[in-house]
Amino acid sequence: MEERNESRGRAGRNVFLLGIVSFLNDMSSEIILPILPFFLRGFGAGYTGIGIVGGILDGFGNLVKVVSGYISDRVGNRKHIVFSGYLLSQISKLALSFSNSTALAGLFVTLDRVGKGIRTSPRDALLAESGMKSGKAFGFHRMMDTLGAVLGTSLALYLVYSGVNYSSAILFAAVIGFFAVVPLVFVRETAVPVKRPEVSFRLKKFAVFSFFVGLANISYMFFMLRAESLGVEEAIGLYLLFNVVYALCSYPFGVFAERVGKTRSLSLGYLFMTAASLSMFAGESLPLLLAGFLLYGLYMSVVEAQQRALASDLSVSYGFGMGTYHFVFGVSTIVGNTIAGMIADISLNLVFAYSAILSFTAAVLYATIKF
Repeated sequence: MEERNESRGRAGRNVFLLGIVSFLNDMSSEIILPILPFFLRGFGAGYTGIGIVGGILDGFGNLVKVVSGYISDRVGNRKHIVFSGYLLSQISKLALSFSNSTALAGLFVTLDRVGKGIRTSPRDALLAESGMKSGKAFGFHRMMDTLGAVLGTSLALYLVYSGVNYSSAILFAAVIGFFAVVPLVFVRETAVPVKRPEVSFRLKKFAVFSFFVGLANISYMFFMLRAESLGVEEAIGLYLLFNVVYALCSYPFGVFAERVGKTRSLSLGYLFMTAASLSMFAGESLPLLLAGFLLYGLYMSVVEAQQRALASDLSVSYGFGMGTYHFVFGVSTIVGNTIAGMIADISLNLVFAYSAILSFTAAVLYATIKF
């Protein structure tokens, strides 16, 4: 019995510590994210420009993840790579607060995403190697991540309501972010050097599939810009609702996915996104926007964690496998959000029609395809 309890403790140690890291990092990031589209608008950025930045936010870091994942497998060191990625992100946030143009802001957002790309695959490998079931481990991590996002969004709302300018709010967020690297000191290394990291055929099949479903993953910025008609503070309040739902449902959906299967739970997730997009498409009234942000939170609580969990289940070499998944999904996200930005320049409403069609297609595919 003592050995079993000790084993459970070891399994949970890294999951808990990495959860704390993500809690603090996302508290920092989510002060910035809800005000970022309005920060960019202050420089005169149009919908296409915002869509490109949104694509970079959601997808650019994924292009780096395959490299960092491969290296972490090859050298057998995940912890220090994760540390360097988090540190780069905090430095980039600090620089972002001093930006004075869309181009400069886009550069520092890109560097922040590079930092995310460096850390994510080896961090996901640490979670996959923790000894805890993948659905629960990734669900718990996503819950902690999003609890930090709830607090960060609440602080963003308070700062905007108090009249703090966007640059000062971003600077405040950057200072908080530097505390996120401290718990990494206590994380235990799990990697063993692999001479030739591999990607399984099943993971290759899933990665190709992920490209098509990733096109439906439109940025939260389009939801924020849709809600702007109510006012900036109201839009941030709706974003807070999204994060509360995201935080509360991530771990329960992780447990649910272990019981019913990850592909079934992911099919449900994309149905949530279909309903969210249709709600945003239907109009700008408060009830429709509330429903849209709530459903968007349900979608993210399922898809963000469980696609990673499924990729880890299909991986032979965890770092390289997770990196391959992230790379393909990231390219897809950049392409999808760039298309969405171009559509928004014609009509913001049409972005949600585009998302609804792709999300429903993804739901059907997840319900029928086996990996």
